[in-house]
Amino acid sequence: MKRIFLIFILALFLKETGRTQPFSNVEIQKWKAQASRINIIRDKWGTPHIYTQNDADAVFGMMYVQCESFFYKVESAVINHLGRESEVAGKSAIYKDLWSRMYIDSNKAIRLLSEATPYMQNLCRSYAAGINYFIYMHPELKPKLINRFQPWMPLLNNIPAIAGSNVTEAEIRNMYPLAAVKDIAFEPILRNEENSAGSNGWAISPKLTRSHTPILLINPHSEFYNRIEVQLVSKEGLNVYGAPFLGEFHIWQGFNSFCGWMHTVTVSDSKDLYAETIEQRKGNYVYQYNNEWKPVDSSKVVLYYKNGDKKETVQFTVFRTHHGPVVALRNGQWLSAKSINANNELLSVHWNITKSKTKKEFVSYLDKRVMTGTNTIYADQTGNIAYWHGNFVPIRSARYDWSRPIPGNIAETEWKGTHTLADIPNYINPKNGWVQNCNSTPLYGIGYFDSVMFKKPAYMFPDGHTPRAMNAIRQLTNARDLTIDSIIIMANDSYLMNAKRFIPTLLASYNACTTDSLIRLLKAPIEVLKKWNFRADTTSVATTLTVLWLEKIALQNTAKLVKPVTNEEQYAISNGSSISLTDITGEKQLQLLVSVLSDLIKDWGKWDIAWGELNRYQRVASENAPDDRKPSLAVSATPGFMGSINAFVSKKAKDTKLRYGVSGNTFVAVVSFGKKISGKSILTGGSSSDSNSPHFIDQAEGYINHQYKPILFYKEDVVKNKESAYHPGQEIK
Repeated sequence: MKRIFLIFILALFLKETGRTQPFSNVEIQKWKAQASRINIIRDKWGTPHIYTQNDADAVFGMMYVQCESFFYKVESAVINHLGRESEVAGKSAIYKDLWSRMYIDSNKAIRLLSEATPYMQNLCRSYAAGINYFIYMHPELKPKLINRFQPWMPLLNNIPAIAGSNVTEAEIRNMYPLAAVKDIAFEPILRNEENSAGSNGWAISPKLTRSHTPILLINPHSEFYNRIEVQLVSKEGLNVYGAPFLGEFHIWQGFNSFCGWMHTVTVSDSKDLYAETIEQRKGNYVYQYNNEWKPVDSSKVVLYYKNGDKKETVQFTVFRTHHGPVVALRNGQWLSAKSINANNELLSVHWNITKSKTKKEFVSYLDKRVMTGTNTIYADQTGNIAYWHGNFVPIRSARYDWSRPIPGNIAETEWKGTHTLADIPNYINPKNGWVQNCNSTPLYGIGYFDSVMFKKPAYMFPDGHTPRAMNAIRQLTNARDLTIDSIIIMANDSYLMNAKRFIPTLLASYNACTTDSLIRLLKAPIEVLKKWNFRADTTSVATTLTVLWLEKIALQNTAKLVKPVTNEEQYAISNGSSISLTDITGEKQLQLLVSVLSDLIKDWGKWDIAWGELNRYQRVASENAPDDRKPSLAVSATPGFMGSINAFVSKKAKDTKLRYGVSGNTFVAVVSFGKKISGKSILTGGSSSDSNSPHFIDQAEGYINHQYKPILFYKEDVVKNKESAYHPGQEIK
């Protein structure tokens, strides 16, 4: 028994440190046998279509093709979920890792896997097998950290995003200081990119389409070059097409032969901060709850971090109340974070949605109510369309502002159960014939202000009315005879709602200005803005001036928010719904425009720079930075805060004057659910991350010019457009 125990401890140590044993001949032969049953056909765009006998083999194929295109991003996603990023990135990621480890670690994930159904366990084993087989078949590959992936890794899936948790990095550090680690330069863990992400989803009923079939717009926004599109087909009833998150084996946004779904981000409240009343008694911490004092739980978290060529450790004592882990210290008060903890259920829901064959079946999975921060837009072959705002939404007292910490010492602030799907804001087959969500309030989900819905608890819809939603409503209202192609045109419409909202005020401020120096400096730019039709264009100087000006306005708005700023407030500014000129004087508005001119003149020697000269698309190998000396393409689209449904967030790199796209539209699909599925799609650049591949950039022109490629859903069409066919591990032919 002692020998068995020592072997177990050694295995656990090897698992935790990544120094695993080599793959055995038995498992290699098993992987080869499994791979031989999996047929992958890549079409002329490089899109993989995976055909198998069973669902587990489809998962194996899914992970293998993810690794073919983006192995290091697959590995990085899992490293992040493991809370081991500091072993690769060094000290700067320690607090990101600590956050992950507050919620889950490998021991818990191993237990969760043991509690999963045999079917789900089999999928998880195939997940690990597909990645490990790829590593085995590519000995030249040098993983950053993980040399062997484990079946429990898909269950590291329920870690709340730091960016949406309403605590700051400084507050996390204050709660868990690192006095022993000197000269630490922390990487910001609340990134602007996280707030600039978003998505658009529309569903249109048969009565408004030329084909008399429902049409779904699937339009997620995220970091560029971080998605693939893929089709999984098995003889166990799986036939799904769409975009997974790298490192996960289900299709997050996509469709099957019966229905389609688009998940958009919401700040509908699904996790809360509790301000705890803490005392230390006899060397132990206790917290007050309902006039009683309860012991604070604690546990040790040991993190490894890279320090030059060495690997060092740091240890934290993490505290927990019945609400959840204590995550931050604010004004001397401990803040604990409460969220749902349903890892197995969440994985099961995401997978089962992809196999839904009826609306009733789809809704039954949604009704598990385990998804957080997620809206669902839906359409199906029988003509149904629907929109649910949120999914897991706790029932709470209406007396409190749930976007900020609430008292943790009283029972009144406890969750009182979970709202049903019928409770949360929703529209099912509305009379107007369409639904939309663009990270926006559901109060305008069908176009007009819904006064009946407004009576629901306010915590159900903290989301603002985004300018992207305004643009969607402007186009969808009174639309008729819609087609896949006309919806693509609408989804790339160049009209900028926030330009229309704010430029007239700027012009009025100029007309009222009495400062001669401002009048002279701005005369020519103001004339450009007066003549503008509020449409983005590569030749438009007005677009350049307005985007750069509203970026400065947004910074002014953010600076005036009461500290600490909540995610809801910050996100509402970054997505454009709460950008405001109310507290910015007319003269200040003009001074900010002068600042824009100054920035442009500094870089270019002139201020009248067309948007396409400045706003560029350039895809480079992941190890390289954008470079003004290398070729790039002009892009007319603007950031989503302007009202551009086709969001293109561009930024200067460290050594560039040009702005290059970093996030926005990634995978976009427009799908019609007739007797046969039809649709068109586009990726940001292409299906490969290899800069030497023809599929590294072969979709760029279509992406920029809104010329989408046909979706090849049926095998006969895939075969007709075949570029290569192979089993995992085989040389691609």
